[in-house]
Amino acid sequence: MMTFFHSLMDRRPHSSLRTSTASEGRTARTTRLQRDRHGSTAASLEARRSNARLHRFLAALCAGLTVFATLQCVRAAIATQPIVVAVRNVAKGTAITREDVELREAPSDGSLSNAFHTLDDAVGLIAQVGIGAHDVLMSGMARASPVVPQGHTSIEVRLASVAGGLIPGDKVTLSSATMTDAEMQSGTPNVADMPNGTETPSGMANDMPDGGVDAQLRTICAEALLTGKPAKDAQGNTIAVFAMPTNEAAVVLRVQEYSAVIATIN
Repeated sequence: MMTFFHSLMDRRPHSSLRTSTASEGRTARTTRLQRDRHGSTAASLEARRSNARLHRFLAALCAGLTVFATLQCVRAAIATQPIVVAVRNVAKGTAITREDVELREAPSDGSLSNAFHTLDDAVGLIAQVGIGAHDVLMSGMARASPVVPQGHTSIEVRLASVAGGLIPGDKVTLSSATMTDAEMQSGTPNVADMPNGTETPSGMANDMPDGGVDAQLRTICAEALLTGKPAKDAQGNTIAVFAMPTNEAAVVLRVQEYSAVIATIN
C-alpha cells in the first residue's frame, strides 16, 4: 500500500510538469503566430506603398514622354530656317567676327528673307549700324569690307573734319580750303595742278577781312573710298586711309602738307 502511494505521488509532479510545459508551448506558438501575422501585415502594407509610388512614377514618366512626343510633332510640322544672330554688341563701323555671332533656328517667315543665313555670310562684314546682342543680322545692317579697286592706291589722309560718322566702305569727297593764286605763288602748288581747281562751289568763297587771304573750298578727290576705320595719331590728328586714283592721291598728299582736308560723305 505504501508502495502504491509513493508511486502515485511520484507520478503527479511529472504530470503537472508536462501540463505546464504543454501550456507554455501553446502560448509560445500563439505568440509566434501573432508576431508572424503582424510582420506579414506590415510587409504587405509596405509593398502596397511601394507599388503606389512606382505607379505614380510610371504615370509621370508616360505623361512627360507624351508631351515630348507632341512637341516633336509640332516642331516637325513647322518649317524653320537658320539665321545669324549677334551674341554681343557690335559697334557701328566694326568688322564682325565669328565670336560676335551664332547660328540659330527660326520659323520660316517672309520678314526674315533679308537675314543672313550662314556665318560665312556675316563674318568679316562691316557693321553699318550699332548691333545689339540677340539682334538678327539683316543685309542692310552690314556690308562687305572695302577692296581697293584696280588702278587705285591707298594713302593716309589727315582730316580736319570730324570722322566719327565715317564707316569703312563709305565714298567721300575730299576738299581743301586752298588759297588764291596770288598767295600760292609763294611756293605752294598751283591750283591748276588740282582736279577741278578752277571750280568754286556756290557760297563757299570766304572773303577774309583786313586784306586777308581769300580762301576757297576746292575738290581734290571726287570719290575717295574709305578702307579702314579712322583713328587718332600720336599728335591727336584724325588719320583715315582712303583708296583713290594715283593722280588724285598725289594731289592730296601735297595739299594736306599746307592746307586742311575735309571729308564729305557722297
